[in-house]
Amino acid sequence: MKNPFVKQDHTLLIASIAIGALAASAITYLYLTDSGAEAREEIKKTIKKQFKKTAAEVIEKKTKLGKRAAKVVADHAIK
Repeated sequence: MKNPFVKQDHTLLIASIAIGALAASAITYLYLTDSGAEAREEIKKTIKKQFKKTAAEVIEKKTKLGKRAAKVVADHAIK
């Protein structure tokens, strides 16, 4: 039988609730404010730019193309 007087550790539960609340507030900011829309566009541009860079590097390594040709191929592949 469980002892009802033993204190249980709820640290993980509290941390999960705090992280969930923070994530919900960030999503709310990004989707419900005008400045959040601008931030989303900046995030989207940054991710796309990084993805193009990574794709160009992979194409360059795997196909032995030059950097310029790999960038052109990556641009077409992403569109």
